[in-house]
Amino acid sequence: MELLKSKKGGLNPGILNSAILGLVLLVVLFQLYAQLIPTAQTAGNTLCSSGAPLGGLFQGTGIVFVIIMAALIILVVKAFLPGGGRGK
Repeated sequence: MELLKSKKGGLNPGILNSAILGLVLLVVLFQLYAQLIPTAQTAGNTLCSSGAPLGGLFQGTGIVFVIIMAALIILVVKAFLPGGGRGK
């Protein structure tokens, strides 16, 4: 990440643009999850109550939503690690 490589102490427009873009994308990602996940959980609860096979996996507390939330956390942490999570 450019922010950690610069030792000059100055801020140039490229660094500021990268930081602002990163924050905006993070907010948009969380807003997207906040809108979509409750609807999907309600649909999963309805699926489970109708007696569908493996419907319990899609409940609001089912493993599918736990995996989705864990993936979100991993994505955010990797994005803000030095090197952008590209294995450097």
